Amino acid sequence: MSCFSSKAGQLPKNAKTRRAKSFNLYKMYKGYRYMRANNKEKRESVAADAAAAGCSSTPFDVTVRTIQAGIVEPYVFIIHTGSNNPDKDKIAKWEDGRMNFVINPGSDRESPVCNVKELFSANREDCVRVSRFLNAAIGEPVQLKIGVESNKLEIIKEALYIREITILYKYKFYRFPVNDYLYPHNPLLNKGGAAYDDGCPPFVISRCGRATFLEEETEEAITAARAGELELRRKYLGWSDNTIEYVLPGSTKEEDYDKLPRYLKFKNARQKAFQMNLKRGANMMKKTVIENKIGKAFGKDTPEYFSSLDEFETLFIEQCEENKYDLGMVYDVMMIIKYWKTDEEFVRQNLAGINPARIHKISELPETWNERPDFPEHVLAGANFQEELAAGRIFFIETNWLEVVGDGGSLMNILTGFDLPMIVCLSDCLFYWDKQDVLRPIAIRIEYKNGKEAPSFWFPPPAQAEEDSHEYLSWMLAKMYFNSANMQIHAIVTHFVKAHAVVETFAIATYRNLPRQHPIHKLLLPHVQGIIPINVQGRQFLTKAAGVMSALMSAGDKLWHLADVFMKQFRIDQLVFPEDIKKRGVEDIPGYHFRDDGMAWWKNLRQYCQEFLELHYTSDKLVQDDTELLAFLDELRNIGFAKVPEKANFPEKLTTVTELVDYITMIMWNSSVWHTAVNFGQFNYLAFIPNSPCSMTKGPPAQGDIITMERILTSLPVREMARVQIDISYSLSLFSPVEKFYLGSVREEKAGLKTETTIVDEDEIACIDRLNERLSKMQAEMDKRNEGLNIPYNIIKPDLTPLTVQT
Repeated sequence: MSCFSSKAGQLPKNAKTRRAKSFNLYKMYKGYRYMRANNKEKRESVAADAAAAGCSSTPFDVTVRTIQAGIVEPYVFIIHTGSNNPDKDKIAKWEDGRMNFVINPGSDRESPVCNVKELFSANREDCVRVSRFLNAAIGEPVQLKIGVESNKLEIIKEALYIREITILYKYKFYRFPVNDYLYPHNPLLNKGGAAYDDGCPPFVISRCGRATFLEEETEEAITAARAGELELRRKYLGWSDNTIEYVLPGSTKEEDYDKLPRYLKFKNARQKAFQMNLKRGANMMKKTVIENKIGKAFGKDTPEYFSSLDEFETLFIEQCEENKYDLGMVYDVMMIIKYWKTDEEFVRQNLAGINPARIHKISELPETWNERPDFPEHVLAGANFQEELAAGRIFFIETNWLEVVGDGGSLMNILTGFDLPMIVCLSDCLFYWDKQDVLRPIAIRIEYKNGKEAPSFWFPPPAQAEEDSHEYLSWMLAKMYFNSANMQIHAIVTHFVKAHAVVETFAIATYRNLPRQHPIHKLLLPHVQGIIPINVQGRQFLTKAAGVMSALMSAGDKLWHLADVFMKQFRIDQLVFPEDIKKRGVEDIPGYHFRDDGMAWWKNLRQYCQEFLELHYTSDKLVQDDTELLAFLDELRNIGFAKVPEKANFPEKLTTVTELVDYITMIMWNSSVWHTAVNFGQFNYLAFIPNSPCSMTKGPPAQGDIITMERILTSLPVREMARVQIDISYSLSLFSPVEKFYLGSVREEKAGLKTETTIVDEDEIACIDRLNERLSKMQAEMDKRNEGLNIPYNIIKPDLTPLTVQT
């Protein structure tokens, strides 16, 4: 007599007790019943096999004896859902549907559909473990189809984030990474239509084990799954028509963040923080407008300039206290305030600030410097300028890309209520690497072309000059105009174009051409998965007409003009950091910590890429024959950079493993290290307005003008403009709540590379482990170097460097 009743689907009253005494036979029974209910053909096949093996026809006997006969085998599904960066204000279970699996879909070893109805974790990392007994003919799980569905009639709004499905089979774990959102559709109503409406696929197919490329796959079901995945991705993610008149990198066609595919959107915690920062910035602007309207009503007829440099510091402290800014970030700004007037700090910021890759060696002066006055004797300390120029000891930073950019101020004038210009000047600076091994500024040229004024030249004061002297103040003002011009280049070229727009192009090509099982997709996914949504948000709120940039900076009204000028001369070698260092001739100048740390990063990331890719590309021919890689390169060249002259020299194909390693290293370095270097220090350098004003409100002085403190204060942003600059620079410098860093820290709840990847093969994971070891050593060397610095350079330390762009 079976412990179960002979009527299928019913349990005896004492089943619970007997289940406890018989190694969980109830689960075995459920697995068998599930198999019977979902695939009649396989049910009859198993029953026939059972009969041939001498088993009785009762469910219990078929299950146990077919296991003994090797006809069915247990498969344990470990279902990992929820994010490892949870929205801590909301921890909930997902109850909107059920999950289903098919092992080896499309093959002759396809399993029946395995339905799982559990309370899955919706927004925190958790797992559910279930068991199923399936036909032994299914064998080893190679590929897994994962879907979610609902039998509810109402509209379902919550997608489920699935991290990974692990199958335990014959004492071996098979890992199927997903890292995607699935939406519960009702197959009876619309066959998955609702899933597409929410921007989620109705299912995903994940491949187990080591990464592969198409040419090494032999099963038709697997190749079909790869093609289907890319077809679905291309449906969700298309290129923009790029019909605007300016030359820009290719971007996604979607202009509204809410309409992006769900897998591209941020997790709830990140989006909540973004909305909070956006609201705070909007409130800051509204407050400014209201205050000025009230002031005008009571007779205020002039903008509110600062009466001393100390007042800028006072405003900074008041705003930090009012908005409860992070104290660590505030401390960093206070260190800048302590040293900002010195030439040593001016040089340091141009080597290790937020625009650290502009300085370059020159062998002759530009023609625009032909009419310069002679250098004062104290500037070169007796050295001959032409001899030092010939010896390669003169360096230069120019801002000539600003020639086409007119003055701004349209939105800021709405905020202030006054017709204040936001001046765009050209400004260049000469640096001298002297015989004492010190790099120092020796001259600044300022030209206000929009005002059609003659250029002026300014020199450092003698060492004995008083702080209220004309010599000292004129040099201070010249550095302000230079920093303001350099900031325009930083915001639009260094940050927006190179760290955002170019990286988005890499991301789109990756998603559209490289399936999740491709080795390059696995390498790049952690580094491209944040850039598309943040760029869409940026175009919505920051860079559009009348956006934040228009309120913040002089070039904001004409930012696309500046981007266009840069992109017309942009070439791929500008993204290859070792080549850039060599081309600029700055291999040896002292105190260039960005160069040193950036090169260390490049070396370590390149070794990681090489180790990983050589596991798969064992010959150059495999690179040449990889059709998915060729499609990836083709879209980058012929769509992503199609409008750039000479297509920015992006290659049509790669012919060697070495070329491929360099190419992927370039994408990885620019998607993480470069963005970190130029983004997260903005509050440090922009929050104290005199250090780096985002706009100047008066044209530059003419040659020979006597400079006073009043002249400086009426050239700097007024109080309303300063408030906006402080708040926006703070928001832009914040890490996302779901930020992913190279080196994780459990104590600080940071997620490291190893936890944010679809890499599951042991040899591939070993590549990450070795990278982490090298990065830990590199970080220790950075910490030791920083001990001797007044202001440490720690902006691209591995535990502070996010894997991808999310801000």
